Amino acid sequence: MSIDISGINNQMIQNITQNSKTASEQKAFEDLLKDAVEKKDDEKLKKACQEFEGYYLQQLFKEMRKTVPEGTLLEKSQGREIFEDMLYEEHAKNISSGKGMGLADMLYKQLSKDKTS
Repeated sequence: MSIDISGINNQMIQNITQNSKTASEQKAFEDLLKDAVEKKDDEKLKKACQEFEGYYLQQLFKEMRKTVPEGTLLEKSQGREIFEDMLYEEHAKNISSGKGMGLADMLYKQLSKDKTS
């Protein structure tokens, strides 16, 4: 018995890969956050908040990219999409590791308040 997979296209494969990546990133964030709160480790909590802000920014960049019309200079390809995703991921990491946009600070203040009570 053979399974016909001819109907699976690159977009479907990419969606499956992206969903599993998102789930694993979420699990890693949850584990880091839980560990920081249980051990009352301020540095880990700050790092978790910065990672969340980075992830949020990455998703924001991806959604913003969808609003930009496709140009004709470079053809659309899976390689280009992977490069753009990696570029946005690095931009998000760089922004959140610095001062960021303030989301990590607000989240840290809220979570550290809960941790002391």
